[in-house]
Amino acid sequence: MMTSSMSARRAFLTSAIFLALLAGLALLVLNTEAVSGFDQLAIDGVMASRNAANDWIVVLVTLLGDGTALTLIGVGIVLALALRAAWWPAAGCAAVFLSTPFIVKAIKLLVGRERPVADLYTGVESFSFPSGHMTNSMVIYGALAMLAARAFSGAGRAVALAGLTALIVSIGASRVYLGAHWPSDVVAAILLASAMLSIIWWTFSKEPPATEFFRAVLLVMVFTAAVWGVYGFLTLEVALDRYALDVTPEGTIELEPE
Repeated sequence: MMTSSMSARRAFLTSAIFLALLAGLALLVLNTEAVSGFDQLAIDGVMASRNAANDWIVVLVTLLGDGTALTLIGVGIVLALALRAAWWPAAGCAAVFLSTPFIVKAIKLLVGRERPVADLYTGVESFSFPSGHMTNSMVIYGALAMLAARAFSGAGRAVALAGLTALIVSIGASRVYLGAHWPSDVVAAILLASAMLSIIWWTFSKEPPATEFFRAVLLVMVFTAAVWGVYGFLTLEVALDRYALDVTPEGTIELEPE
């Protein structure tokens, strides 16, 4: 009991540290020109380097962090954990997955920062700090990484963790590339997601080491791949139109750019 209590204290202390860093970054964004100057310089450089070939890849990557896709994957993770009777991680993931989008929206309203490219979104989503895409992606895929870490060992674990880490980084980079977020928005998202993942990690630590997660993680990964394929196929044209990529003068989208 003492060990569990100390583990909880460490988890919530770690979470509090990340939230404090997030608050500090928000104050810098609101009150200094150094961060905004760096952000503008970075965005200008990225925009100047964009090309059609990269655009298509980046839009596909950013779709992997869209809300609908993440919601389905998040449900898959919680159900897989529940089927293994891993009640602490299942409850922790469910609570964090449900609360994180609301926390992101609250911070967006408090900071009220405009996006690099206006009119991409409306309402609360028109604000840019922190990146909801990056926050929610890191939370969902980070939880999947924790599940994989418990399910695999050796090279399998290294490959799974490296792949999911690369995916999270790529989604964050895609938001800057597409002009949807400033770089500091993505950094803020990493801090917020790290705070939320600290709580999920604590719930995983409460499971006995012998708990079998191999079948659960394979099920989630197969389901994730299916979600990616179907969601990408259904929403690619809309996404290309939103980010004004490969659009003809008549307003239609060329699905086979030169």
